[in-house]
Amino acid sequence: MNLRKWFSRLSVENQGLHYKLSVIFGLFFLTPIAGFMYFAVKYDILSDEHIPIYFIALLIFSFFGFIMLRKLFDELIRVSKSISQTIAEEFSPSQTHQPEDELKSIVHSFQTIERELRGNIRHLEKKTSDISTLRELSDLCYMTFNTEDLLYITLERALKLTGADIGSVMILEKPKRDFFVIEASIGLGDIAPKGMRIGFADSIAKHAVINKAPLLVEDTETDIRFGRQSRPQYATKSFICLPLKTINDVIGVLTISRKKAEIPFTQEDVDILVPLLSNAVFTFDNLRLLKESEDRSIQLRAMENLSSIINSSFRSSELLHAILSEIKNVIPYDIAIVMARDEDIKQSVFIVDILAFVPTSLNKGHSYLYEGTILDRLIKQQRPLILHETSSLTHSVEKEIFSNHTSHSVLLTPLKVEGRVTGILILCNVQQESLTGKETLIEAMTDSLSRAIEKEKLLIAFARRNQELDTLRQIGGALAASTFDMDKVLQHTMDMIQVIMDVEAGSLMLLDGNELEFKVAFNMIANVDILKGSRFKLGKGIAGYSAARGESLIVRNVKESHYFHPDFDRMTGFETRSVLCVPLISQGKVLGVIEVLNKRLGEFAQGDLQLLQSIATTVSIAMENARLYGETLTMAEKERAIRNMFQKFVPKEVIDKITHGTEERPVIDEFKIITLLDIDIRGYSILSHKVGPQKTVVILNYFFATMGEIVFKHHGIVDKYLGDGFLALFGAPVSSSLDADNAISAALEMQKAMEGVTDYLQKRFGASLTMGVSIHTGEVVVGNIGFDKKMDYTVIGDSVNFVFRLQSLCKPWPNGILISEKTYYACQSPLNVEEISHYTADNDSEKMKIYRVLGRQQDSA
Repeated sequence: MNLRKWFSRLSVENQGLHYKLSVIFGLFFLTPIAGFMYFAVKYDILSDEHIPIYFIALLIFSFFGFIMLRKLFDELIRVSKSISQTIAEEFSPSQTHQPEDELKSIVHSFQTIERELRGNIRHLEKKTSDISTLRELSDLCYMTFNTEDLLYITLERALKLTGADIGSVMILEKPKRDFFVIEASIGLGDIAPKGMRIGFADSIAKHAVINKAPLLVEDTETDIRFGRQSRPQYATKSFICLPLKTINDVIGVLTISRKKAEIPFTQEDVDILVPLLSNAVFTFDNLRLLKESEDRSIQLRAMENLSSIINSSFRSSELLHAILSEIKNVIPYDIAIVMARDEDIKQSVFIVDILAFVPTSLNKGHSYLYEGTILDRLIKQQRPLILHETSSLTHSVEKEIFSNHTSHSVLLTPLKVEGRVTGILILCNVQQESLTGKETLIEAMTDSLSRAIEKEKLLIAFARRNQELDTLRQIGGALAASTFDMDKVLQHTMDMIQVIMDVEAGSLMLLDGNELEFKVAFNMIANVDILKGSRFKLGKGIAGYSAARGESLIVRNVKESHYFHPDFDRMTGFETRSVLCVPLISQGKVLGVIEVLNKRLGEFAQGDLQLLQSIATTVSIAMENARLYGETLTMAEKERAIRNMFQKFVPKEVIDKITHGTEERPVIDEFKIITLLDIDIRGYSILSHKVGPQKTVVILNYFFATMGEIVFKHHGIVDKYLGDGFLALFGAPVSSSLDADNAISAALEMQKAMEGVTDYLQKRFGASLTMGVSIHTGEVVVGNIGFDKKMDYTVIGDSVNFVFRLQSLCKPWPNGILISEKTYYACQSPLNVEEISHYTADNDSEKMKIYRVLGRQQDSA
């Protein structure tokens, strides 16, 4: 081994350039000179005088050549040392080992430089790629206005720059900054999903936030901040956590790690990410400021809209829904509930209105006792409350309001007027971030809502008073203008009560002895007529108690009243919850009660009681007036008995003449010459046995209706019915020169009408009729015949008896018409007649000619 080292040291390859130069010079100069000297001595060449000169010149030129080579080699040695020194100073120690041969050293140096250049080129290419990535992110920052997209793309670029494959972006939750919220994640799957909240105190990322500097962990097992084996959520033993710094504060952190490669992160990776995050955070901050500006613009516009809505013509639910919709534009929610404190029930609130975008079981107008609930706390504290989880609420009222529609995060805000809480606004399923920094806005919007509700209350109260006055005026006007039809007046009154009091149902019951009888009702049952006539004992139920005591009652919860009787609900199927009952009293006597059920909005109050008492007083006066009017009407009816009698038997023209007194002489109790017409059915007894009594009555009524109309048509009256016929008068109570003509015209029309009567009866009953008509003109007594309990307007005298006897002569001629000689001469129009016989007319045995009427002469012609 030593021998090899000795030969290695003697080897030309391991010697310096000076040694090699000496060897080269010896090989190129000394050896040829020695050979030449050998031949010069042997052959005596030195004897030539020019040989010394030649040798001197050769030595001189050789010396200059050697010096030039020596300088060249010295320059090479200097260059080699310079390069070696530069490499030793600039590069790592592993790259500074130089061989003893200067040429090899130069080659080695150039190779080292080449390797370094290649490394620099690769590094430059990587930097170029990094710059390109930053430029892409910068361009994207100007293209997107979505902070979520920006954070995700930033994380994606950070992973690409560092060769990592797992990472997340966590933003500090405002305003308390107690939690990190994961806004973007890659490669973490279900371990850290988007939206997950991580406690600030429990997270290693807090060090980056507190120190406002990047956190580089090369090995979690050796780092004193861990002191334990790396956990799965760290992915590897090395990771980087960089703070996201804005101008004023740290808003979150970006964490990256490698799962596929066990390469630790270095400060170089941190340096690469710093400009990336600076650019991203700058853009994020700008977007945040832009969003804040937009939010302020939206808030300002919302307040302007609220002001316009409050001053608009919107009313009731339309007004509240418009305001709640504007609030939703600023604070998104699923359900908005507006509650008001009940002035009549202590520690009670009721739902004024609801605006829901998801299903809910809450109902408008429903009341709740809030003592001991979160609502009680809100009213006492008089400042907004935020419930992050309603599942922890235990009170039954709280569960009914919040749990039935799966509310999670809830905002409760008091509605105040002049420093006192008048109601509550509840917004269900609001987002925490939508409330951040909006405390002043929320207070301003709820104040606007409070003013709108108070304004609506005042308008409703004003309109209600006007409506109450108008209702009382209408009832008074209806009573003053009515014909004292109490059924219509009471129905009209109850209809107005239904509208003005906004109740579900109501009724008016009148006292009859010791019982209350239903007279008018609305909405209690589908068929209201079933209730009419129904009776309740006096003192039974709330209405019975009010009537018995003569006192008004307000029952806000019938289940808590011992006066309530459930029979009414069982009978109608109606569910009674609250009752307002007022007695009808006139001159100290109870006439009945008015009862209204289930006020739709809120509970019955003293104002409702006073209004209903005013209406009840007016109705009582109306009923008393109707009673007096009824008595007056009864007396008037007696006075109009004669008119009513005439209206049944006398044509309208005759009644008008009697009513208006166109006749100078009295129309009753007088001798008059009139024309009498007697009509009689042939074979009546046989017909009645054939068809039976019921059909006989139908046949007679049809026959009398047909013939009676003909009598009235020709200005006659039906005096009396005579079993199967009737007696008609022409000339009573008002006479004319055409009485005989009218009677004959009526008889001829009856004769023609018999064809239609016979056809109708034949088709319906299988029977046929014939008749006989007798007509006589003579003097009779006309007047009211009878006594004070039974009187008839009729005629008596021999002429009446004669027309009846004349009827017996009609039998040979079915549907024939016989007239007396007096009628023949009293008739002004020529007749086509046939003389049949003479007949004794009266007790003086005066013979009178009898004629059968065949028609009028113009008809025969």
